[in-house]
Amino acid sequence: MLNSRVSDQGLAMVDIPVIDRAKLVDIDLYGAVKRSPGRCFVDLAQRSPFYIEAGGVPQAVVSRHEDVKIVLSEPARFSSRKRPWGGTGGFYYYNSLPVVTDNDPPDHANLRRLMAPAFSPRKLASVEAGVRSFVATQLDALQREGRPFDLVADYAHPLSVHVLFELLFGFPEGEWSIFTRLSDAQKAAFSTLDPGPEHVAEYEAAWEAARSYCADLIEKRRAAPGEDLASAIIAAHDVEGRITTEQLFATLMVLYSAGIGGIINYTAWTLYLLCRHPDQRDLLLGDPSLVEGAIVESLRMSPSVYTALRYATGDFDFEGLHLFEGMPIHVICSAPGYDPGRFENPLRFDIRRNIDSRDMMAFGYGIHHCIGASLARMTARISVQAAIERFPGLLLSDPGVEPDIVGVPKERGPREIFVRPM
Repeated sequence: MLNSRVSDQGLAMVDIPVIDRAKLVDIDLYGAVKRSPGRCFVDLAQRSPFYIEAGGVPQAVVSRHEDVKIVLSEPARFSSRKRPWGGTGGFYYYNSLPVVTDNDPPDHANLRRLMAPAFSPRKLASVEAGVRSFVATQLDALQREGRPFDLVADYAHPLSVHVLFELLFGFPEGEWSIFTRLSDAQKAAFSTLDPGPEHVAEYEAAWEAARSYCADLIEKRRAAPGEDLASAIIAAHDVEGRITTEQLFATLMVLYSAGIGGIINYTAWTLYLLCRHPDQRDLLLGDPSLVEGAIVESLRMSPSVYTALRYATGDFDFEGLHLFEGMPIHVICSAPGYDPGRFENPLRFDIRRNIDSRDMMAFGYGIHHCIGASLARMTARISVQAAIERFPGLLLSDPGVEPDIVGVPKERGPREIFVRPM
């Protein structure tokens, strides 16, 4: 049953469905819960699907392990393609570009294939040496300075930019600011579910500058291919047909925007948790083989990806909740990591847990499992191990302060984390 119509940030008008309000939960998913999710996630991991209201419009939420797995793996019922619906403007940060994350089969497979050259075993092996070298150089500089430093701005962010632009994309350093400007503008304009107009002009200007750069890049790499990722993507696509500016820009945008946040957050959150739990840090120092356990446990407790968004392709019931055609479904893919039925004492950080990373959904699931997950894990493993070995007494500058959270709605990243090298 439907009633009045609404609009949201220039999106098409949609009808507001009349829902069973007994299944409506008053919860601030993208505010209070996102800032401090722990105990809320314990509840969400056991809660059946429910409704929330965003911008006055009802939407659905799924957060139990099996529910999340089903929604992420059945695109015929739960589509990744954006639908016009109120209260979801914060998810429209790709300007309707045909990005892989917002597509279903068969287009999804075609777009994902463009990204494959970035994550082949051969490419990752070549990147690993560069990661180790850059990490060592960073730590040398931080050790010389001997001052408290920010795990984000002074360590994880420079590493992520170097990995993506130098080691993968092969962009000249003087051109990196084109994309870092766009990333900053994107986060400023789309930090909430209902973004305001304050930052739109800067975002649009930064977007157009990056798009123009990609158009020029296509012509340059076609005329003189190199060993960089952009050349490989263009060559792979040109086997069947010429790549458009929109397709290359979409591919680079997803690789960059998802990649930079993934690397920053994975590294920074893992080191934050180790500093906050010195007993676990000392375990890692005594047994370096536990580094894999540390980064998987960090992924469970503080994943970079907070939610995924899907849309119901028709009217149907799912686990007792009625879904309306086009209704957004907020998939809290990080909540199952706090399920007490799957993880004993889920609020405890324990790097010795026996977790099968393949069963974790913080990097997505099914066809939308993050294609860059192996790169993020490799970079986190190297950067975390090296930092702990270089500064074995690394401590938070202010253990009582929770980091401020930044990023687009589906991300959960720390703004800054100051530590004291010991």
